[in-house]
Amino acid sequence: MTMFVNHTPPAPAGEPDPQELAELEATFLPPVLVMLVPEADLQRRCHEINLEHPRFREETPVVLRREYARRRRLSAGLHVAGREAAESYGSTAQMA
Repeated sequence: MTMFVNHTPPAPAGEPDPQELAELEATFLPPVLVMLVPEADLQRRCHEINLEHPRFREETPVVLRREYARRRRLSAGLHVAGREAAESYGSTAQMA
């Protein structure tokens, strides 16, 4: 039995297709699952999807970028932006 290994690199990724992105999220990466999975597992799953279903290789980076941005935004915490904002907040709090 002879086995052949494909050594040709995959074609460069193109633009993500909105219909395929919707199918990817509905079938393989539902948003609720993406929110709950640790980053390492999410990256591994996207890699598996790219290997098993190469037509989604343009869409998996979009899902990852969205989730990384969401996690960054939520982990930043609350803070007052600038000295003027802090001073005006303090002055309104003193008036009450």
